[in-house]
Amino acid sequence: MTQSPIRQQTIQLVATQIPKTEKLEEMLTPFALDETLIRHLTKEEDGPFVHFWALEDIVILGMTDTKVPYLEQGLERLRANGFTPIVRQAGGLAVVSNEGILNISLLFKNKQMPTINEAYEWMQQLIQETFPEAEALGGIQAFEVADSYCPGDYDLSIQNRKIAGIAQRRLKDVVCVSIYLSVYGDQNRRGLVVRDFYDHALQGEETKWHFPEVNADSMW
Repeated sequence: MTQSPIRQQTIQLVATQIPKTEKLEEMLTPFALDETLIRHLTKEEDGPFVHFWALEDIVILGMTDTKVPYLEQGLERLRANGFTPIVRQAGGLAVVSNEGILNISLLFKNKQMPTINEAYEWMQQLIQETFPEAEALGGIQAFEVADSYCPGDYDLSIQNRKIAGIAQRRLKDVVCVSIYLSVYGDQNRRGLVVRDFYDHALQGEETKWHFPEVNADSMW
């Protein structure tokens, strides 16, 4: 595996904290900043950047989530549960962002492009080194937690319960690896909110897309 781009380099830190708001453009600020940094890196020798960001009482839907047969009913349930739904222009499925969830984007330029798995492993290493105390609980492992929300091959777990999910985007020789990390808060409620969304948005209908049967106990 090639060396992580954040080792032995000067890292530029960026932080975005968006308080609870009803303005869509403010909710989308972290995504716009990631996009700006990606496009900046395609043109300049700069970085790496680490962008920390947080949103209040938002459920971030993936484009696939908009394919559900009863989308409006699902969105109404999110609002009834106190969350504002927004859609990100990327893959993946619904995730919750509220107090206690930290989102991190690692953005870097690398002409020797790492494999997709290498980029995921770099983010896993970053989280493992940030929380060394997790070793006493068996460490932070990477594998899919199929009954979590937004399941993926590089879900990060402690004692088989998911604490984080990772995604990445590439443009030319630029990579953006993003993670949402459950630091504290009522994760059980987060899981129930997403399950409630799918229950009302699918209403038992089969689709050609796969949506998780969310088990709120599968995540910390």
